[in-house]
Amino acid sequence: MPTLVLGIFGHRSDAALAIEELKENGIKTKNISAVTKQKNTLEIISHDTGIGAAQTGEGNEGLFGTARGLGVGLDMLADTAVAAGPAARKLAGADIETDGLTVSLIGIGIPQEDAEAYARHADMEHIIVIVFLDEEEQREKVDSIFAKHQVLPLSTGL
Repeated sequence: MPTLVLGIFGHRSDAALAIEELKENGIKTKNISAVTKQKNTLEIISHDTGIGAAQTGEGNEGLFGTARGLGVGLDMLADTAVAAGPAARKLAGADIETDGLTVSLIGIGIPQEDAEAYARHADMEHIIVIVFLDEEEQREKVDSIFAKHQVLPLSTGL
């Protein structure tokens, strides 16, 4: 059964370095996602690490997608999640201020209390890196890599 490991990073460089080290240690790019409310930050991480294009949700293409992207980039729209990687389809565009991101995180298998805490971190402009593991044995390695790159604790008392 696949395992999810999530890490919260306060800085773009920490998240990008962690993703690069994950890849160096055999974690496939197709198993790494990231989510935040900072579109420009995620675009840089996506470009630097190759985890996939940053997505803002429904309407990524065409005129509506362009207008939505501009609105998100200029902070003219309500805070929504920007995501990259395989989880982007479920997480991108989720409303952070309501329970949209929480519900989306629950949808990928995160327990509700933890999903609520991760959504609060995203609202504080932290970057959440999500790793899908096929083997539970890799969990310790991922946790170790995250710790090495300044992972923040998931505090439900935020």
